[in-house]
Amino acid sequence: MANPTFDVAMLATPNIDYYADTTKANWQAYCDRHGYEFTVWREPVLEDMHLIWSKIELMRRHLEKSKADWLVVVDADTMVNRPELPMTYLTEKHPGKDFIISEDVSRRFGIPIPLDTLSVRLCRNRRGPNCGFMMIRNNAYGLDFVTRWLAHGRGDCAHVADIFPREQRILWMTLFHTDRDHIAMLGDEVMRIGNNAFLDKFTTDWSQAFVLHDKRLPQMPA
Repeated sequence: MANPTFDVAMLATPNIDYYADTTKANWQAYCDRHGYEFTVWREPVLEDMHLIWSKIELMRRHLEKSKADWLVVVDADTMVNRPELPMTYLTEKHPGKDFIISEDVSRRFGIPIPLDTLSVRLCRNRRGPNCGFMMIRNNAYGLDFVTRWLAHGRGDCAHVADIFPREQRILWMTLFHTDRDHIAMLGDEVMRIGNNAFLDKFTTDWSQAFVLHDKRLPQMPA
């Protein structure tokens, strides 16, 4: 069987270039190393919804036209920490799954600690998903998944679709439950850091993490 192919995409509008230029270069170098196509979405495409929902619509459009087996969508505050690892490092851990996503936790001494109580309540799980790193299989199910995600945001969940954390909140409320058999949660392969620099220093070891979701953003220049 041929090795699966991957496209990697990031939504990074020009207003965040002051930090995203670094992460874009990091992901481009990683994709060049492994032969993946890297796309940066620069502009929102939905006028009726918050900017972040354009990411979901752009995912849908990309799946419609791409021939890659997987689409990997990364936030602009993520970076590859172990560039030697291919994306199959993650997909092979979760055979048969169509949507693989990072966890909405900090890890203290290896223990997952939820980032907020909302995710626990809506997901009914201590490890809810975080949309900073997502992998979706490019098949009929994957396209239907993102199409229904957007439909929830415009339909039955429209009343909270613009309340932070927006698309993530809708995922917690809907597809995380109805499509649970198709979803795999990553663990310390993708690690959230920077929420508490003091605790990170003493309680979190991210040296072996594949990807870092790093909230230690530089300040916007004056």
